Amino acid sequence: MSDLWLKQAAETPFDAIATGPLEDVDVAVIDSGVDATHPDLAGRVVSQWTVEEAEGRLTAIELETGTNNDTFGHGTAVAGIIARIAPNARIHDIRVLDARNRGDPTASLVAFRHVLSKRHRLINMSLAIPASQREPLYKLCESAYQRNQIVVAAKRNVPVTDEGLPAEFSSVISIDNHAVPEMGLRFIDQGLIEFATLGNELTVPAPGGGYTVKTGTSFATPTVTGMCCLFLGRWPALRQFELKTILKARAHVAL
Repeated sequence: MSDLWLKQAAETPFDAIATGPLEDVDVAVIDSGVDATHPDLAGRVVSQWTVEEAEGRLTAIELETGTNNDTFGHGTAVAGIIARIAPNARIHDIRVLDARNRGDPTASLVAFRHVLSKRHRLINMSLAIPASQREPLYKLCESAYQRNQIVVAAKRNVPVTDEGLPAEFSSVISIDNHAVPEMGLRFIDQGLIEFATLGNELTVPAPGGGYTVKTGTSFATPTVTGMCCLFLGRWPALRQFELKTILKARAHVAL
């Protein structure tokens, strides 16, 4: 990316990018599923999947597109944020969480392998995978980096043995929640998590066609995914490290 493009990407307002000519970008949402019947998501969800056991092993199973695949309400909120910010986002819904917002951690790895095979350009992970899966997850994130598939991942709201996986890995774009203006960014110059944006009291789509209010890193993360979708729609050749450079140039350094 030339210095001129970097300057343009860093300084162009998001609304100007969103209303300009954009290429479509495939965005995978690995989550609790998405209600594709919600008015905010109608026509925006182009494939729907669930990871379930079939013939004795976990596998990605394709579902009918245009249905309510959300078991908890988390994924619809996440997808709705992406769709609101990025009109060029083609959303691919992959359900790995159940009605209690829990799931087999290996199901997330199966979903990750699935989206890698499909070459979806952006992968939103508003969830944290247990540290027991660190090694295979690290390898998958490295593979995504090498393929120029961009992973945007949430920091844990409450750190346990880690701050959130895959958010800790340098091969992903890691997101925290911070009280900044809407579509604002903050660069974190210490630690493993790099960026923060607004995730507090956001009005988001809920399964069934209504709306709800959510707070947490899970909902800050799709904001940055939406930003990256706009950048990739305008400058399709961008690589992950260039996206991080653009995001940093737009952010204020955290104290």
